[in-house]
Amino acid sequence: MIKKYLIVLGVAATMFGFNFSTAFDVFAAQVATYNDITGSDAARVMLSEKDILVLDVRTQQEYTGDLGHLKGAKLIPVDELSSRLGEIAAYKKKKVLVVCRSGVRSKKAAAILVGAGFENVNNIIPGMSGMAQVPGAPIEK
Repeated sequence: MIKKYLIVLGVAATMFGFNFSTAFDVFAAQVATYNDITGSDAARVMLSEKDILVLDVRTQQEYTGDLGHLKGAKLIPVDELSSRLGEIAAYKKKKVLVVCRSGVRSKKAAAILVGAGFENVNNIIPGMSGMAQVPGAPIEK
């Protein structure tokens, strides 16, 4: 019975031009997500891996403020991210670490990146406020 059902489904899909691989790609894009990583894991990645993007999504004032920023971080405030994705398009298939003050705006930014096709997005929890507590974290002030 199941075999007949699958044959009928396959014939119908072929008749109506349904492409299973395209449907799978669409489904995969809809369920794609980002990872939450700890401050200590983020520091380890920054110190050991090459060709990653560290994206700070705070305001300019926060970036240069008391908490400082992660070494080499690119500043794109979360409210500008969607319109500035072209600036970081080279990192779509590379590791991206996203940070804000506490992890809330970076969560929003991570979702934007995933929706734009970025494949390896990591949200740093608990943000710069937590990174300040990580021994050896690459922070510039």
